[in-house]
Amino acid sequence: MGVILVVEDDTDTRQALGEYLTALFPDARVLMTESGENGLELAVRTRPSVVLLDLRLRGIHGFEFATRLRQHPIAAGVPIVALTGDMSPATLLKAEEAGFAAFLRKPADMDRLETVLRPLLEGKASA
Repeated sequence: MGVILVVEDDTDTRQALGEYLTALFPDARVLMTESGENGLELAVRTRPSVVLLDLRLRGIHGFEFATRLRQHPIAAGVPIVALTGDMSPATLLKAEEAGFAAFLRKPADMDRLETVLRPLLEGKASA
């Protein structure tokens, strides 16, 4: 089914997402990292089907991660789903301008997560 890369610096959230995603998509390979730097390296190395990205990372924040990934020739087309607790109009506008495939509020609802990720994993148009 593909690879899901989770880039989330909160350990509990990252582990919960890993468990949810493994249950939702048992045929997918779920990779997880706590930093944007490692996430970029993993994305280039594995070219995931989708990246689930916390926008408020330490170090490389989510918007910078998205910009760098889009500039990389190998991983430029990988869809990114943003995760954040900040649903302010300014953040939503910035996320829309950044070209995220979707934007989800944390904590992510399982049904919404599946609705957004399944088409991306199956290679269909983004949700």
